[in-house]
Order: sequence, then C-alpha cells, then structure tokens
Amino acid sequence: MSTEIFVHGDEALEEWDWGTARPTGRMVMRRRAHREGVPHEGVHLWIVRIRAGTPEVLFQRRAGDKEHYPDCLDITVGGHVLFGQKEGKIQKESSEEIGISPTDEELIDLGYYRYEERTPGLFHREFQRVYLLRDDRPLSEYRFADGEVTGIYAVPLRSLERLFDEDLTFVIEGFNGRAPLLHPVGKKDFHPLLFAPSMVVYVEVLLRAIHELAAGVSVSARMPSPVG
Repeated sequence: MSTEIFVHGDEALEEWDWGTARPTGRMVMRRRAHREGVPHEGVHLWIVRIRAGTPEVLFQRRAGDKEHYPDCLDITVGGHVLFGQKEGKIQKESSEEIGISPTDEELIDLGYYRYEERTPGLFHREFQRVYLLRDDRPLSEYRFADGEVTGIYAVPLRSLERLFDEDLTFVIEGFNGRAPLLHPVGKKDFHPLLFAPSMVVYVEVLLRAIHELAAGVSVSARMPSPVG
C-alpha cells in the first residue's frame, strides 16, 4: 500500500543508497533530494506503436508551467516513486499522465538506469526503472487528467534516430486532449537531456530494445547494472 505524504506541495520519496542501488527505508522530501543529490527511485515508460510497419515512439508534451523543461517533448510517462509505494509504480504515473494502466505482463522491463544530473540549483540522482510497451491505439484514446501533460505525439523512430546525428525539422502527429493536430518539430522541441552525454548509454539501450520490439523478436536489451 502506498503512503502518500505531501507537505506544502512537496512529495515524500524513499532514499536509496547510491553505491548499492538499494532502498534504505528513510524518507526524503523531493525538493531536498533534488537540492542535495539524495538518490531515489523514478519510473519511465516508453510507448511504441507500429503503423503500416513503421515504428513510432510516443512523447508527452510537458505542461507550460512545469518547473523544469516546460513545453518540451519528453518520455511517454515519467515520475517519482512515492515513499511507501511498493506495487503499481509505473501504472500510477501512467494512469495520471496519459489515462492508461498497462498490466505487468504487458510491460517489458529494461531494468534500472543509474542517472545523475548537475545544473545550477539542481543535483539529481535517481535510479530510473525503465519500461517499454507496444500499444497501437489511436492517440485520441489517451487522456490527460493531472495537468502535467498537455498532449501526446507520435515520432517516427527513423526521424528520432536522425536527431542524434543532425538537427532537422519534420512534422509529427499529435493529440492535445481535444483535437488531432500536426506539429513541426526539431531538436529544440525535445527535452534537452535526451541528447546529453549522461544519457548516451540509456538511449543506446532504449533504441536497441525498440528495434527488437518492432522486429517481433524477444527484447534482450537491458540497462547496465546500476550498482556503483
């Protein structure tokens, strides 16, 4: 059972040990964790759909009032694991952000990624549990209830991969909760950390897993061991 604790809009997380990649049972508030680099657990879900044999990766659009990276195209679903939450971690975030709750059997678990980010005013250490899901439903069937997501977009895998080598502009299909739309995008429209050196291994594993999924073979790609 999850014990959700909020204090003045802040969230209670569980501290993890940076060396052993294991939870400690100690509580830490999110703002302090992000200020002091206290390790904690996060969850990521990447959804892939295949239309006419073409794989597409779904990206959420972050709300314009988000504290970090507003309006950027980001991971389909991502969030923190609250203190005391033991089950349904990614399902909770997915239900809140895009209105679906996949079963554990539908998810492909790519393992934990040991992530560290340092910018002025932010020291973020997180063990990110990464999942992959194939879901071919129309974009219009997603719902955005929590105000953190303003739309969902389908990015062709081939165009996404080209962005890592060159900047280009291309048009993607999206849905903003009210109507379908077409939106021209380039590298500047995506979360900048997607292209950061700290994410190179993460992205390599993710893209390999997506190619395996699209090919209809067993997904063998896994994140490297998070143990320091």
